[in-house]
Amino acid sequence: MNENIKNQYISNFDKELIDYKNGIIGDSHIFNLGKPSEILQKCGFPPHNRIELSSARLKLKSQQTNHPFDIEDIIGLDKALKSPIAVFEYGDKNKSQNVIVNLEKDGKNFLVGVFFNQKRDGFEVSSIRGLFNRDNIDWIRWIEQGKMIYGNKEKIQVSIAQQRTNLADVNNQDVRTSSDTYYLDSTTSILLKFGDVNDIFTEDFE
Repeated sequence: MNENIKNQYISNFDKELIDYKNGIIGDSHIFNLGKPSEILQKCGFPPHNRIELSSARLKLKSQQTNHPFDIEDIIGLDKALKSPIAVFEYGDKNKSQNVIVNLEKDGKNFLVGVFFNQKRDGFEVSSIRGLFNRDNIDWIRWIEQGKMIYGNKEKIQVSIAQQRTNLADVNNQDVRTSSDTYYLDSTTSILLKFGDVNDIFTEDFE
């Protein structure tokens, strides 16, 4: 059992993940990640619809060749969703949103793509369709592009600082360096405009 599992409270979701990894739970299982937190509700998540992830979808996403991950990498996802780093529009924000959570693999935070008002067994749920570790500079760009619905300023600033460290270690031939520096600087300036506010809901400032 890895350190993620040993060092934190094991929820029912976590236990089911471990059972799935060990073959006790099959590909027809539905993981329940609970109702959305107050933060997610304020972003537009339907308050009474629980968040679900099918084991078949989890298997598909974890085995994608461009960004594979181990099942244990998302231990704690149910808790991480409640206190996200940031939430972004994905197409129509009333239908789906991308959530960046404080879980990572290879220095990249996980992105959770959630689609609202999905029908299952006669009920409406919020269904996780996207799940992978995303290059942090990608979602930092989205802030500059005006796609952020919610952001935890302190957590975002930590990610920006880490990206600056990464850039300092990048080979000078990397053509992304100047572009990435622009987005890091621009995003830093945007965050400063919110003053002492740490939990930023962009609609409150429109």
